[in-house]
Amino acid sequence: MKNCYLCTSTKNLTKDHIPPKNLFPSPKPTNLITVWCCKKCNEKFSLIDESFRVFTSSVINRSKSGTRIWDEKVMESSFKRSPKLKTATIKSLVPVETEINGIKVQTTGMTYPIKKTNDYLVRLTKGFTRHFNPEIDLSRANFKVNNIIPNQQIIDMLYQKFFYVERGDGVFKMWRMFAKDMGVMSIWVYVFYDGLMFTIEVN
Repeated sequence: MKNCYLCTSTKNLTKDHIPPKNLFPSPKPTNLITVWCCKKCNEKFSLIDESFRVFTSSVINRSKSGTRIWDEKVMESSFKRSPKLKTATIKSLVPVETEINGIKVQTTGMTYPIKKTNDYLVRLTKGFTRHFNPEIDLSRANFKVNNIIPNQQIIDMLYQKFFYVERGDGVFKMWRMFAKDMGVMSIWVYVFYDGLMFTIEVN
């Protein structure tokens, strides 16, 4: 039976892209994942989708696709269309120290609300679970979200032990593993624009 992967409603269903298609520069991949979602739930995430794109494409070590999104979609579209979003982004900027080619440099980073981050990533996890394992019921699941610093050792381990999915060139990478022997139902890892990495534990 078709129903919304977020609220289980069977009314006013539409297709929701997981991850959202606004992350991808043109031409967009033809193999984007979609799941059934009611119009109300889909529209509820539209503003979060846009602000999360600003956040993920703002990082200094982003991929070429991330730079394209920042230049073409954030600077030329989102900020011009929504002065409120631009003002909120400017207010969220903080000085940070980062390392580029082994050299520590002072730069500017963007903070982003934890609740919005969690809502966005939990939504992706529910959507991917509906797509890959529709038999799994996450209605009573608990989700633990963490932001981690990606490095080659972590990436190598993920490729060896986790199931891997990639969409777009330098846009989105995802690893997942069922890990009941580790005390959790599953572990998910998401990387946006090769710069931001998050883990989600599902219990």
